Amino acid sequence: MVSDTAVLLVDAGNSRIKSVALADVKDSEPLVHKDADAFINWLPDTHFSHIFLSNVGKKDISEKIIHFCDTENRVIQEIFTEKENFGVRNSYKDVTKMGVDRWLAMVAAQEMTRKMFCVIDMGTAITCDFVEDGQHLGGWISPGFHLMRDALVKNTARVTSDNSIPQNLAPGSSTEMCVAQGCHAALNGVYLSAIDYLLSKRSDFAVIIGGGDKNMLAINHSTDTIRSANLVVQGLARYARSQLFA
Repeated sequence: MVSDTAVLLVDAGNSRIKSVALADVKDSEPLVHKDADAFINWLPDTHFSHIFLSNVGKKDISEKIIHFCDTENRVIQEIFTEKENFGVRNSYKDVTKMGVDRWLAMVAAQEMTRKMFCVIDMGTAITCDFVEDGQHLGGWISPGFHLMRDALVKNTARVTSDNSIPQNLAPGSSTEMCVAQGCHAALNGVYLSAIDYLLSKRSDFAVIIGGGDKNMLAINHSTDTIRSANLVVQGLARYARSQLFA
């Protein structure tokens, strides 16, 4: 019998790799590894026998991790986007075109509410997907805060920025502040636009938010908004539980 303490959930993202034990997925922040090599160097000293992996980075990240786990006799399964599972039906005709992070975020969110919902993941990119009665209606993808700021500076001659993170939506009084505040406003615009779309469909709905920049949102407290730290690993947890403990 496998214990949930022996199951590791691994989220290989665009910029780093995060891992957390299935037993700790609700209570602990994932451990952050800077790349696949760092993760592989860390793994041998752990007791994990089963690993569930998702990867939106380069294909060789999966190949490295899977090869290493095979040599270590650790059971590993990579999860991919599906057409239907866990009560969620994907709207994509070609599901291989949808990043598994979006799919897992919907799978995680479906467990949190029975209302119509949108799930917003605020990371390198901002993804927003809408689900009504289990049917994925479609979604949006836009650049995240840091990507917006970096692109603006890179592609304009006299615009500069710093590393400040806005705490509110007040107008800036320097170019650096204006860039940061403008990107912050754009990020919040995704959230507010999602609420507008949901209101066009239903009066009762939920907004579920995750990702590293989730705390930058100015939450509308009149809506049912749930902040969830790690939507991808929570989606992986549903796969792990269904396959090992059902």
